[in-house]
Amino acid sequence: MTPKILGSRIRKEREKKGYTQRELAMRVGLSDKSISLYEKGVSYPPIRNLLVICKELDITIGEILST
Repeated sequence: MTPKILGSRIRKEREKKGYTQRELAMRVGLSDKSISLYEKGVSYPPIRNLLVICKELDITIGEILST
C-alpha cells in the first residue's frame, strides 16, 4: 500500500468522525503536522501511531490496510 492510499483512508475515516486534523491529533497524542503528513502521503505512520489512530477512529488496522 502506498503512503497516499493509506493517507486518503485515514482522512476519510477522520472526516466520517467529524474530526479536524487538530482534533484527531489531540485525541491520539500526536501533532497536527504528523496527521497532515500521514494524510498527504508524505510519510507512513509508525505502527504504534497507526494503531492509536485506528482505535480513535473505531476501525481495525486490518480495515485500514485492506486492499
